[in-house]
Amino acid sequence: MPSGKFETTQRLFAARWQKAFRQYLLISLLTLAPGAEARHQTPSSSNFNPNELHGGIEIAPRIIRAIALRISTGAEGDNIKILSSDQATTSTPYPKDGKLTPEYIRDLGQLVQRLSEKLQREFHIPLDQIHLLGLPELAVQNRDDLTREILGRINKEITFLDAKGETELSIAGNIPRRYQLDGKLYDNRNISLLLDIGDTNIKGGYQRLRQASRERTEYDYVTWDIPKGGSTLAMEAGRALGETADLQSFAANVSLNANSFRELVRASVAQYPGLMTRKKIYLTGNIVWAMATLLYPEDQRAYVPLTMEDIDTFHRRALTDPDALFNPDLSKIREENARNEARRAREAIKAVYTPKSLIAGAEVLKVVASELNLADRRMIYARYSYLARILSYVRLQPE
Repeated sequence: MPSGKFETTQRLFAARWQKAFRQYLLISLLTLAPGAEARHQTPSSSNFNPNELHGGIEIAPRIIRAIALRISTGAEGDNIKILSSDQATTSTPYPKDGKLTPEYIRDLGQLVQRLSEKLQREFHIPLDQIHLLGLPELAVQNRDDLTREILGRINKEITFLDAKGETELSIAGNIPRRYQLDGKLYDNRNISLLLDIGDTNIKGGYQRLRQASRERTEYDYVTWDIPKGGSTLAMEAGRALGETADLQSFAANVSLNANSFRELVRASVAQYPGLMTRKKIYLTGNIVWAMATLLYPEDQRAYVPLTMEDIDTFHRRALTDPDALFNPDLSKIREENARNEARRAREAIKAVYTPKSLIAGAEVLKVVASELNLADRRMIYARYSYLARILSYVRLQPE
């Protein structure tokens, strides 16, 4: 396809999706906790209506995720069941400069093709009901080549998200629509905030209720983004001190440079007052995952309550004894499967973080929590946030 025609098609496709997305998200996507059934499952022996089966593949530079859903409509609305979630990484190492080579793009295409064939083969999902989603971290200069690669393999278009669309999908997938109190249901999203503490940025947002008419209630989305994260602090300290600096010197440098985050968060608060008024904070991001997993390896619920004391403890232990923090005692977890899951999560964290990057991430987390006065609000770790975007996106497609 000629480049100009391709770009025009992509713009029209993205605009069409964005319009449908914002219209549909005026109401809820999910009322149940996302990820409650996210562990791998197989379909029951009953024959599903093919129209109820939908799949999604989320494409990021380092990882590809796939999900299979059954979406059926009943008297009380849509019923959503996660049949399977899966993920894969390329055999080709990720380029150090972040620029995707033709070989790397070819490997991404092969992974997408393999996961698409698996969704069709194992879950009988029609190809036209498998939807592809590209994350904003895919550089614009790589998107044309990646799209051509995948079109040549499975003849499917990719919808590429912008940062705002990604956050909106994350809000819808991580924050349950309602909560129950004294036997009554209340609007949960109108009092909640999504806060994602990433390695390269800090972002989040919330839904704002507005009355469109006497008969109809609608929502606006408010999103914000700070293009810095824990890895930013770690790299600054590495450049200033050298890679051989001891942990104490590294931590002191990180703490000093973290003042820049304070100013950025304060500027965001001035622009978005809702950051300070929401009663419930749903926390996501790698450093939050590390904190919840290392402090509470036995708590493997989809939603884990956290406190400011937890953040302070995590920060202090990261600075004073990271080795002990990386190796929580799992012997008190009696159930074998839960103990094995905790062990896998512990090792996964060690693969992502070094003691220095853990210190930098903990510093950012503490600064953000302090500036947003999270001690006075209810904090909740959303464990299955990594599925939120693709889950929400696929859920939209039948509409």
